[in-house]
Amino acid sequence: MTIAEPPHSPGPSPAEKAEAVRAYLVAVRGGAPFLSAADGRLLVRWIEQGISVARILAAVDEVAEKRRKKMTRGRLTLTACRRSIEGRKKKSVEQSDSNEGKSNAPTVDFSPYIDALQGMVVTSRLTAAHTRLIADMTALSNTADPERAATEAVSACRAFQETAWRSSQSEHQDLRAQALEELAALRTVLSTEALEAAIDEVARDIVRRRFPLVSAREVWDRVSTT
Repeated sequence: MTIAEPPHSPGPSPAEKAEAVRAYLVAVRGGAPFLSAADGRLLVRWIEQGISVARILAAVDEVAEKRRKKMTRGRLTLTACRRSIEGRKKKSVEQSDSNEGKSNAPTVDFSPYIDALQGMVVTSRLTAAHTRLIADMTALSNTADPERAATEAVSACRAFQETAWRSSQSEHQDLRAQALEELAALRTVLSTEALEAAIDEVARDIVRRRFPLVSAREVWDRVSTT
């Protein structure tokens, strides 16, 4: 996947944006650590059109939740998020254009989000990750570049959720059993390989549900209202 980088581009580079999206999607669904060719082409187009990383990943969160409720078959992909992302693309681009060239554009204020994160209950195994997440968000608050703030904020959320998944290692067998129970209606219609992939995705989702504040959707809600 090759993305042309415009000269003197502010904030994260196109390659950095693409990596942020890839890493977040893989963290949500598990499985192969790369994008399909179709997903790669979509991502290149979205980045070239100026769609925010946080908007793309908020759609990933939204679609993941819908899939859980509808028991959708198949692995989560960017292609599955296309309608959600492109349906709001025009508004995002218009907001970006309206701020272009304005030296007095509002900064990103994460202070209400930080307050909410500080009240989040975590186990002792996640204390350090929790502290790091709050520190990262504090460092990004009052940033004048919303896209940089959003990209780095969703990366901080991903890092916390990845730590939460790793720290739940002793629970993985129980998490898989819970995931299989949630997928009971699909057991007879999915292949063995597809069922294993679904179990992995749902098990990860169960852990992510413990920390609903730590998501790209939460970041996007704050950045998009700036």
